[in-house]
Amino acid sequence: MPGIAHVRGCQPDSMVAYGRALLTQNKAFADQVEEMDRAVDSTMTSWQGDAAAAGSARALAEKLAATHVDTAVVAVAEHYSEYGTRLGDIKAALLAIVDVEAPAAGMAVVDDGSVTPPTMPYNDISVYAAIAQRQLDDQATAFESRIKEQLADFGDGENQAAQSIQDALTDLADLRTTPAPAISDPVQNIVAGNAALPADPQQLHDLWETLSPAEKDALYEHDQYIGNRDGLPAVDRDYYNQMKLEDELARAVNGGDKAEQLEDLQAIEETLRDSPDRMLLVLDTENGAETHAAISVGNPDTSDHVSVTTPGLNTTVGGSIGGMVSEAQAMRTETESSLAGLAGRSDETVATVAWIGYDPPQLSGSIEETISGGIQVANDGNAQAGAPGLSRFYEGLDVSNAEDPHLTAIGHSYGSVVTGLALQQTEPGIVDDMVVYGSPGVGTGHNPFEDAVDKLNIEPGHAYAMTAHDDPVAHFNRFGLSPGYIPGFTHLETGPIHSSDGAMREGATGHSEYARLGENNQLRTTGYNTAMIVGGMTPVPGSAGPATGFLDVMEGLSPG
Repeated sequence: MPGIAHVRGCQPDSMVAYGRALLTQNKAFADQVEEMDRAVDSTMTSWQGDAAAAGSARALAEKLAATHVDTAVVAVAEHYSEYGTRLGDIKAALLAIVDVEAPAAGMAVVDDGSVTPPTMPYNDISVYAAIAQRQLDDQATAFESRIKEQLADFGDGENQAAQSIQDALTDLADLRTTPAPAISDPVQNIVAGNAALPADPQQLHDLWETLSPAEKDALYEHDQYIGNRDGLPAVDRDYYNQMKLEDELARAVNGGDKAEQLEDLQAIEETLRDSPDRMLLVLDTENGAETHAAISVGNPDTSDHVSVTTPGLNTTVGGSIGGMVSEAQAMRTETESSLAGLAGRSDETVATVAWIGYDPPQLSGSIEETISGGIQVANDGNAQAGAPGLSRFYEGLDVSNAEDPHLTAIGHSYGSVVTGLALQQTEPGIVDDMVVYGSPGVGTGHNPFEDAVDKLNIEPGHAYAMTAHDDPVAHFNRFGLSPGYIPGFTHLETGPIHSSDGAMREGATGHSEYARLGENNQLRTTGYNTAMIVGGMTPVPGSAGPATGFLDVMEGLSPG
């Protein structure tokens, strides 16, 4: 165990400073590697043939080696910072006792942590002096115990720091002598452009499970949007998408080719920041008119219950992802609370996903953009374009979860059209429940005598709809009959209630309040009902709202 003088002479702050400096230098190294990689990519656009393929393979190997060096250096730096902070805290706590508390009480402290109390002058008949001396002795014993505990903690911390830093340095040194990890022929063929990854989520998942970390890294370098592929484990999607986010943010901030997406990228980064339970499952700034993103609260691969919410008109990543994820967070909290408190199923877990994986119509911007958005929202073109991706997303969540998760599809407004069309393209048994609110239709046609719910590939009794008071959109019947007019949908309460957990739930009115918290900071009745369905529990039944029977002038039909 070290002595007090040893601890006093140590400078843990210098470890923290060294760790920060090392990270700064490593960032410069990583930037240089990234610049090299871009230069190679640029060259490959005009260089073809065997030599080009060999050069590309060598560049890939160098990039992978640099990535492993980067990771190893970060580990060293983090150990310096972590243990420097820990030892600094212990030193401060120790010296506060040794230099302030003990002297103030008249105690003498020696280097090994022993504490001697002052001696009370007393004679054999001084009972009070004896009592006072005993109190001082007990106080000295307490000081000594605290001091020696801090000294022991400091010694343990030093030993652990030395071992961890040495191990990290050994790993870094080994990179100089360890050959580059082998890349299998199938992966090499994909990287060379002679083959492709499976598009089917189940086939991709099965292949991915056989790959080494180096092979996964190689595929990321080949396709830096690989984290968007449905069927990959959520942890890998998040890992590679967050790497891509960091890259694109740097390019946007520096005025590069992603400058126009800066607001979207910053919104994603802010939503993920300091929230380890959130996972970036989709990041795409290239394949749509708008940036696409999906963020999960909780890990959908390990959760018993998973929900996916698809939004509608005027939703953008930059303006909406933070709010949607906050709503998803509240939904997850409410669902897990109800599972534990109402259903006695506290062992069941929940993940809630905010999915903006398509181009919602936009009624904003210039007159031309507003007119274009008005045309889009009156037609199902954007929904038809987004539905296949949403269907594959559902399937990907199903195959990457080791169990068969209870999956709920949620759609609001125009997002309910996308949801309905996606479910019609999804195999039965993948999505278990459907919840739509403020829905102008789910793409099942205008025939009230058809079994529209059967078209959605959901078991009878598992399609739910909510129509708030004064929400005209839910009566438009624009994209087939609105759910309020479709037999087979269960209609849920939207007005104020006292829920089963005793909470007062405010009702939802108009078209936009369904998922939002009420003034009392509780989920509204509509959010509570959705949480109950997400957790496989019983929601509060209600009515479809006033049957206005709005004529769909585009189809020339009335729901009447």
